[in-house]
Formats: sequence, structure tokens, C-alpha cells
Amino acid sequence: MQKTKQFKPTEDQIRLAEAVFTAMAHEQIVRPIVEVYETAILSKHQFRIAKEWVEQGMADRIILDRKDSFLLSQDDAKVFFAECFAARDAANLKVSNPEFCPLCVAEHLRIDAENALIKAMGTTPGLQALASGSMTLEMRSQVIDLILKLLAPFCGDAQEILQRYR
Repeated sequence: MQKTKQFKPTEDQIRLAEAVFTAMAHEQIVRPIVEVYETAILSKHQFRIAKEWVEQGMADRIILDRKDSFLLSQDDAKVFFAECFAARDAANLKVSNPEFCPLCVAEHLRIDAENALIKAMGTTPGLQALASGSMTLEMRSQVIDLILKLLAPFCGDAQEILQRYR
């Protein structure tokens, strides 16, 4: 019978897992704020899909979901984004560029942290396939979930992690 070794992550892997947890928490804080003001702005204006999209065969309808904001006409998009930026500033959400959406920034930070963690875990014997990055989004999500479950017992709690950022 083969003996299994106890898994011992590297310090880098632990810190990267903590970075993912931190990025996930940040995204969870920002998401509802942004979604509320974006939904309110779309609801208030009742923007319709741009004519170009209708001419391409899309059904003409009112855009009420933030995920469909790419369907706005240029003029409507200017109004939408101007009001989103004002709402972002009123909510005191900080971004490095005045044209950035705080939710998009939070999602990007999480994805970057996840990518770094996957790459670091790919250095572990038996997990080298992770380093290739070749997986579906569903597989990627499952891999991240499994890695975080594996590393969570080695991570600091919220207070310890925040203390390192101070």
C-alpha cells in the first residue's frame, strides 16, 4: 500500500489564496452597490436597444439588465455611464481611472488573483496541468473552488489578513 504525503502548501500559495479570498470579499461588497444604481438608472431612463441591433435582427426592447448595457446607442450609453460615474462617486467607490466601473475593477482583481493562484498551484507535483491554463470556465470555477477549500485551513483569518495590509 502506498503512503500518501501530507499536503503542505508554499507560503506563496497561502498568500495567493488569501488574495483571492480578499478579492472575492471586495467584489461581494461592491457588486450590490453597483448593481442597484445601474438598475435604477436603466429603469429610470427606459433605454431601448440601439437601432443597429434591431436592424441585425434583435427584438426591440427596453434594456433593464446591466449585462445588456452594451446594446445601448452611443447617445444613451453616454447618459448611462455619466450617471453611473456620478452614482459611483456618490457611493464613495474609488477607482484608479474616472472611467472605470468599480464592479468591473473588482471582478478583474478577483480574476487576476485566481489566475496567479492557479499558476502557483501548477508548481505542485501532480498539479502541473493547472499551469497550462487550458480549461473551460466551468472547470476553472471548480478548480478555484477546490484549491480554496484545500488552502483555507492554512490561511489567516480576516483580522490577520487585514493586519498585513496595514
